[in-house]
Amino acid sequence: MFICDSKLSYFIRITLGLLLLTSGHAFGQSSSAATEMWPAVHATFDVKPRIGVQAFFEKHNGEDASLSQWKVGAIVSYRMSRILTKHRDDIDNENEYNLAVGGGYEFVQTNQTNGAKREHRVMVQTTPKYIPGGGVLLQDRSRAEFRWVDGVYDFRYRNKLTADRMFKTSKFRFTPYASGELFWDRNHHAWNENQYAFGVKLPYKKLLMLDTYYLRQNCTTCSQDPVSAFGVTVNFYFRRK
Repeated sequence: MFICDSKLSYFIRITLGLLLLTSGHAFGQSSSAATEMWPAVHATFDVKPRIGVQAFFEKHNGEDASLSQWKVGAIVSYRMSRILTKHRDDIDNENEYNLAVGGGYEFVQTNQTNGAKREHRVMVQTTPKYIPGGGVLLQDRSRAEFRWVDGVYDFRYRNKLTADRMFKTSKFRFTPYASGELFWDRNHHAWNENQYAFGVKLPYKKLLMLDTYYLRQNCTTCSQDPVSAFGVTVNFYFRRK
């Protein structure tokens, strides 16, 4: 059993410790602070070679409001057009395909002083992937979000471009990356938000990956602007034998 692997046990203890550390506010600051911590756990299940399901739980402070917010949901993706020349041994099977299309649901709750605000999101997205050369992988995700915030309908479009490159030293692998995302909101009739991030992914075999990053958010219609966030996401991968 892989759970008996001493290296894996050590890795899990580190990631769980980081999640516990980041579950509160950054550096002991209040939720109105400009710097936040965003912990998350993602689990990807490959139900078929071309079909994957990702379930997730995330806790974000200051993303859409100055108070704490948590999210839970799932996305089903279908992978199309396998890349002919495998560019690297990637822990995420979806990166071996040129295009992934999918949809899902997300529930968001924002804790406020006068009660909780609840939001339901239905998401549809496409993610083409490119390999321009040099081991670089480019992904351009387009996502449409149909949102009901306390029963009030809204629509949001998001476009996220990500570039990453895997490096390997002896038996140690790591993947630095950079991303930028733009948001268009129907109710505000404007491109009202943008996010950019820099991070590094640390995989362990084919089992899990630790994603640590710094993100900067600028939003003209949010109660808190700008927002700086340090994020830690633990990704688990479950594959069919």
